[in-house]
Amino acid sequence: MSGIRSLAALTSTASTSRVLNLHLVASMFADDASRTSEPFFFDALLNRSIVIKHRLRSDETYLLSEDISVGTKIMFPLDREDLKAGGRSILVHQQGWKATLCEVLGATETELQKDFDILEMLNDLPSLDPFLVREQLRRHQHFPADCYFAISPADNARMQSFTSKEMAPLIAMAFGSKDGAISPDLVKKLADALLSTNADSRLDPLRMTLGLEGEKFTQGIFSWKGFIYYKWQFSETIHSLNKISSEMDAIKIKGRMDKNIREEIDDLKKTIRERIRDSAKGCQQVLALYDDAFRDLVDKGNTAAFRKFLLDAPLLFVELGHSMGIISHISSFWNYRFKNEKEPKIDVMEFVDILREFESGLAPKRVTMVSW
Repeated sequence: MSGIRSLAALTSTASTSRVLNLHLVASMFADDASRTSEPFFFDALLNRSIVIKHRLRSDETYLLSEDISVGTKIMFPLDREDLKAGGRSILVHQQGWKATLCEVLGATETELQKDFDILEMLNDLPSLDPFLVREQLRRHQHFPADCYFAISPADNARMQSFTSKEMAPLIAMAFGSKDGAISPDLVKKLADALLSTNADSRLDPLRMTLGLEGEKFTQGIFSWKGFIYYKWQFSETIHSLNKISSEMDAIKIKGRMDKNIREEIDDLKKTIRERIRDSAKGCQQVLALYDDAFRDLVDKGNTAAFRKFLLDAPLLFVELGHSMGIISHISSFWNYRFKNEKEPKIDVMEFVDILREFESGLAPKRVTMVSW
């Protein structure tokens, strides 16, 4: 039943770092012609599916020949109007996954080849952050409509105050406020506009400040929204990771532990903490590039440099997305596993398995850094 409840909850609580909810997009943008003229997937049924970065349970690892802890799961709701009815799921790269998907969709492998390619692109990513996904697809010459990259309603609501605070200095600059006094209603209004799917007329003062027109302005706003999103996500995740670091020591471990197991647990916790610090440092270095460019704009009025940064910024989403994807998976899994437990406890071998997965997930990956 928990799987069904989770599926039903996706329409309101899904995190965009873990879920690509095309079912929700089809509902929210039913009248948007671009949703069908510029689809995410070319098959109509697949284009209403729910794609999830799924942490494999111990009884699922046999499905994949690859030694991975997080897979890409495609879910098809049995009832479009009632997600509580559950759904059918397929893991990318599970044995016979292409044939199974063909059977579900009623199509041949040849007809679905473009969609298989897109699923492979998603599978290569560490998370499903909209900014990371869009850049991955654009690099492979696939350009779905903007509605597919909307921030989830749950994340959007939680980002509101963070975005307002982040935007305030530039809004003051754009509206000519010399003393920094800005109407809170104005800030909220423009923050809402920035977080919406499309850059509309409410952002015209910022468009003029940045000196961007048409598609370049749309792309620039998308990049700006991306960095605000990652800053917000990082601020939330790093707090959670600090809490996890403490809880790893406080958790009550059930079962017998010999000397070797105890030493392995201590070594794993030490390595995990070191790698979390390294990942966090990498995120901070990339986010600092944005902060420096933004400060240069607000303090010195250097619109040209910030404009260039925004237009070139999608290249940085890959670096940032990889680091954020890894640490957010750890945070979300830990919080899910021990939710509502005042005194967390766990069997010793399950604890070892979790720590091993965390260590593996945090292992250094080769990601091309972009220099500025």
